Amino acid sequence: MKSLNPPLFDVTHTVEVCASGITIPERAQALLEALPVFRATEAQYRELGLTGQLFLLEESDAVTPAVDVDLMGVIYKSHFARKGSPSRALYEQIRMAPEYGICPLCGQRTVATVDHYLPQTRYPKLNLTPANLVPACSDCNKQKLASVPTRAEDQTLHPYFDNLGQDRWLVVEVQASSPPTIIFGVRPAAEWSPVLASRVHHHFRMMGLGGLYAAQAASELADISYSLEDVGGSAGADGVRQHLHGQFRSRYARDANSWKTALYEGLRDSDWFCTEGYRLIRIRRA
Repeated sequence: MKSLNPPLFDVTHTVEVCASGITIPERAQALLEALPVFRATEAQYRELGLTGQLFLLEESDAVTPAVDVDLMGVIYKSHFARKGSPSRALYEQIRMAPEYGICPLCGQRTVATVDHYLPQTRYPKLNLTPANLVPACSDCNKQKLASVPTRAEDQTLHPYFDNLGQDRWLVVEVQASSPPTIIFGVRPAAEWSPVLASRVHHHFRMMGLGGLYAAQAASELADISYSLEDVGGSAGADGVRQHLHGQFRSRYARDANSWKTALYEGLRDSDWFCTEGYRLIRIRRA
């Protein structure tokens, strides 16, 4: 759930570079002759993307009579994304765009591929459109599959068009248990529209972010359990809270809505955790 600057090149460039590496003359020519369709669809895509209405784009099974959905799949896989092809450099620019190589859809795992925001099997006119090509980890790519929204509320977030800002929206609930139970959730920002709020909730569910972040949080708690017990033993609950606040500030300064920011904020604000919960992280064996 990170925003990214869109690629600096357009579909004209990707098609021309891709065609330059196709050794079958008829295929390369058919791709180049389809440029007017690609350009028109790209313009419509950008316009609808800016208003959060990509769900309004019509599906199709072909680009032109000479270029159908199956051929576009072959062109993407065997030419555009193929290692050693002239257009592979463009693919890599998109894949490597996120900071530290972290997937913008989950903000946690490493980017492994380039995903079609609108699936290539249903929108072949967008197969080579840079604005439709998003860096993603393998898990997020699989979670999204080829689903197509029919309402604005059912759209996942688009890194090139959606920016959630710096307001705190990812939050944690700490439940009293041994070990403590950490539950992640979405708290919509005041300035979000109802549609955007629904989209963030939908993205959170579809990408399985609650479970992903909870697993990471459990590991993080295990890592800090000894230090919290040391702080609690010498400075009590106030010392634990101050320690957690320092960790929160450090994470917040880098990313206001990382799972670690939310975790340390939730732990800090939990009286139960600061008083006794931190002592229940490690399972004591008799």
